[in-house]
Amino acid sequence: MVGLGVVAAVVAEVTQRWWVGCGVACGAWLALFVLDMARTPAPDHIEVERVMPATMVMGGSSTCVWRLHHRGNRTVSVALADSLPPSWNGERRLATELEPGVVRSFSAPLNPQRRGRFELDEVVVRVEGPWRVGAKQRARSLPETVKVVPAFLTRREIELRRQRATLLDVGSRSVRAFGGGTEFDQLRDYTPDDQFRHMDWAATARAGHPIVRTYRAEEHENVVIVLDNGRLMAAHAEGVSRLEHAMDAVMGLASVADRIGDRVGLIAIDQQVRRVVAPGRGQHQLGRLVDAMYELTPRLGESDYELMAREVIARTSRRSLVVVLTDLQPHVVDASLGRALGVLAHRHQVVVGAVTSSEVTEARHTVPTTAAQAHLVSAAGLAMAARSAAAQRLVGHGIKVLDVPAGQLGPRLVDDYLIAKSHRR
Repeated sequence: MVGLGVVAAVVAEVTQRWWVGCGVACGAWLALFVLDMARTPAPDHIEVERVMPATMVMGGSSTCVWRLHHRGNRTVSVALADSLPPSWNGERRLATELEPGVVRSFSAPLNPQRRGRFELDEVVVRVEGPWRVGAKQRARSLPETVKVVPAFLTRREIELRRQRATLLDVGSRSVRAFGGGTEFDQLRDYTPDDQFRHMDWAATARAGHPIVRTYRAEEHENVVIVLDNGRLMAAHAEGVSRLEHAMDAVMGLASVADRIGDRVGLIAIDQQVRRVVAPGRGQHQLGRLVDAMYELTPRLGESDYELMAREVIARTSRRSLVVVLTDLQPHVVDASLGRALGVLAHRHQVVVGAVTSSEVTEARHTVPTTAAQAHLVSAAGLAMAARSAAAQRLVGHGIKVLDVPAGQLGPRLVDDYLIAKSHRR
């Protein structure tokens, strides 16, 4: 480009007409551009493959890998731009030189900060000409779906509690009953107290005398977790929303309950029912719960707590442990949440889990040095007192309330659950 400027200046000086020099420079540049474009390989000669994990954890570390294969016959300069979401905090562009027939891999670390389902599509490949005057680019469709699931931040603490549950043997209780229960236990000789319908005729024929089946009654408990997805859960505590803390508690409680034999289900609700996972157990149940939660975002409206109570009652016929993860705003407790929880408490054992605001707690214990700080401390104290009074009103209805600092909801729920299970042994 500097050479074209020099040529233009010389021509303009010789002809004493500036526009002639500009015309010559433009014509020369156009000719150079055409020649450079003619020598530039098509982007189709560059094969691109994106390798991504199907699932990532919010706040965790992952890697995106691009593999480039040049099928041309000369070295080219290639630039690539991918459609990765900005919330993944990863590099979305690269530039390199590719030799003919060579496959090169490039990686970019990712740190996703938002949950949900992400649809990746286009990758734009740009090939520059040998003289760097022209370039060809083309969008390549590489459709891919990636899930970003909530982080299980208290996994280590929950794992310690799972081990404790195993050592304490607070799991399912087995009762051998004459005819009671649903799971086959053993065969034994008939007695006059046995029910005729429990006769095992095949075993009777083999033994030559009456044989009956006995059954084992497995007293597994249903744990129904209700996840509030309304505006109360959009408020932040320790830098993340209350909904994130609640999801961590769901994963912690579900993993421990499943370990000791209880069935765990989930109902996520705001103005309507968003997700339902039927109570179940087994190695895949936690995955079902995570799949049901990872796309949830708090709805900026009041949750319908009467709908919540009706939904739990309709879906849970036997007496169960119902864990409601929400927030204890006094006006909400008095207006609708308290009534709905009271209805549930007549049929089920109800536990409410909530996260206190660390900012309000710190302000309450601050020693004021100015009038403004004194007002702040007073307001924080009034807010915490009103919150505590709302919790006590729920306790008066026979509801267990756990209002704990951020990061402790999951472990505290599990501790309370294990203590209750050990008392019922």
